Amino acid sequence: MTRHTNRILLVDDDTSSLEVLCEVLNRAGYETLSATNGYEALRIVQENLIALAILDFNLPDTTGAELLGQIKQFHPDVPVIIMSANTSQRIKLDVFEAGAYTFIAKPIDLRQLLQFVARGLSFKQQWASASRPDSQTIQIKKSFFFRWVRIIKH
Repeated sequence: MTRHTNRILLVDDDTSSLEVLCEVLNRAGYETLSATNGYEALRIVQENLIALAILDFNLPDTTGAELLGQIKQFHPDVPVIIMSANTSQRIKLDVFEAGAYTFIAKPIDLRQLLQFVARGLSFKQQWASASRPDSQTIQIKKSFFFRWVRIIKH
């Protein structure tokens, strides 16, 4: 098993789902930190460096979109995946307007989640290594934009 140095924050008020997601990501070689509400998540973000966050949209004390905005204040370059059983266009639009990397519907397709995590971390590394916008960076931005449009249409 490959051990990754990336720390992933998982936030979900459903503790059973949270445990499963942590286990799946740990088995894939990622280090995970978990929280069941926005308050706990912000405490973790303030005390730890995270490489990626996976947030439930409906939390007891906030929404995933609002929490995303607060996380970005501490770690502006962290890709954030929002998950929800509510797949309405309004939710998806809120998520992407808040700056989410992507949206994943519940119940979670674990293979798809692992792909999104790997892509998000890869994108973050590419973004960080790009000192100026070159054609590759512009191409990455375009591909993300068109993927968001495609997701919102569905």
